[in-house]
Amino acid sequence: MGRLKRLAWVLALLVVPLLLMGWSSLQSWRADSALEEAQIMRQWLASPSDALLERLPREERKLVIDEDTRRQRFQRIVEQTDADRGGLHLRQVLATLSHWLAIAALLAGPATWLKLRVDAWRAVRSRDFLHDHLSLSWRALSQCLMMHTALLMGSLGLALLYELSWAHSTPQAGTLAMLLMCLPVVPVLYVGTLLILRLRQQWLALDAPCSTFLGRTLSRADAPGLWAWVESLARPTGAPVPDHIVVGIDQSFFVTSVEVMLQPSGQLLSGRTLYLPLTYLSCMSQDEAASVIGHELGHFSSRDTERGSEVGARFRLMCLHFSVITGEGTPPSWLERPAIWMAERFLHHFQIAVQHWSRAQELVADSAGAQVAGPRLFCQALLRVIALDGAIDALLHQRQRQDLIQALAEHLRVHPLCLSEEELGRAVPHPFDSHPPTALRLQQLGVMLDAQLLAEATRQPTDYDRHWFGQLASPSPATTAT
Repeated sequence: MGRLKRLAWVLALLVVPLLLMGWSSLQSWRADSALEEAQIMRQWLASPSDALLERLPREERKLVIDEDTRRQRFQRIVEQTDADRGGLHLRQVLATLSHWLAIAALLAGPATWLKLRVDAWRAVRSRDFLHDHLSLSWRALSQCLMMHTALLMGSLGLALLYELSWAHSTPQAGTLAMLLMCLPVVPVLYVGTLLILRLRQQWLALDAPCSTFLGRTLSRADAPGLWAWVESLARPTGAPVPDHIVVGIDQSFFVTSVEVMLQPSGQLLSGRTLYLPLTYLSCMSQDEAASVIGHELGHFSSRDTERGSEVGARFRLMCLHFSVITGEGTPPSWLERPAIWMAERFLHHFQIAVQHWSRAQELVADSAGAQVAGPRLFCQALLRVIALDGAIDALLHQRQRQDLIQALAEHLRVHPLCLSEEELGRAVPHPFDSHPPTALRLQQLGVMLDAQLLAEATRQPTDYDRHWFGQLASPSPATTAT
């Protein structure tokens, strides 16, 4: 079914310009025929001959009338044509322009598709190209789609002007019928204009990407011990210290270099941000948390991994943007389908590039996390984050408002952590990119998934697990854990 849907959208991309080309060609033929027939009739009036009559349309030749009546008829048609000669030439110009705009739209569709595929192909082969051209390619796609829609609307509008001009100049030809035939064109033009405005406005929303998260910052004055600890974790990997540390409850561990707006305060953060989830931290040991944070800081250890974080953030915003475009509840019109299909194809092909480089960067960051307390402890922490994710996600989706950390502790007393085969194959949840499968990450670090490792990763949280971070993040440095 999906293949048939894609085929229908491709046909919409090609068939509409072809229909407009056919319509404009017919219009051009009508204007040319009117001028040519008037010229033949003028020649017949000057010198009657059967040869000239044979060059007229069949319905004109078969009229059973005498020569005087035919002469009067031809004289009247020639006079009407001469009076409307300027209008006929104008309609010739309108039909020609409409035809060429339809040809341009027909070529613009495949050209946009070709550029999309070439850019995606280059993005898979060059990390620098992906970083430097992801946003540029997305904006170029919007411009190409707006141009394609504008060409179609231009061709359709000129065709409508042609018909209105013809109805105005030849009222005897059935003006009302011609106007009724053109009436459906008006809402199509309206929908096309709205589509161009939507594409322009909604694509511009990515000019200044900003992510919104629930949380608050901990400054150096608020938590000097926490900052000193994070600095000690960054030092072995040579990673820069983040500019901001944010604590929250509705995400997993992550770092980002894009702007972040915190809710409910509305505070805007620029630069490198480290997000620490209190839910996970309340169920992990300090060494486990250190390994995970070391992994996240590893994204800042080189320009490539930091740029990879930026790419992941931009791509996620593009996916959200696409959801806004397609999530209005009403099925798209045939005029909107080419634009939606192109955007969906863009995300599909660029997702391959984003995941390709994201996996490579995650494995580099895993090495940084393994330097903090060893590969085995990092893998233990990784498995524990995966095991905690299901329980935390279920509590986040509950409607009752309560202390989430306390609710998590009570939940884990009744429901011990476990890791199924499906969960082991799942990547760590992350708001900006897609991590490699867990098995691949353990394999790259040379750690075997044995019963002891699973037992440590799914153990019940201890009192120490629940309290070490609160002590570390307290304002007094004297309570900092060593």
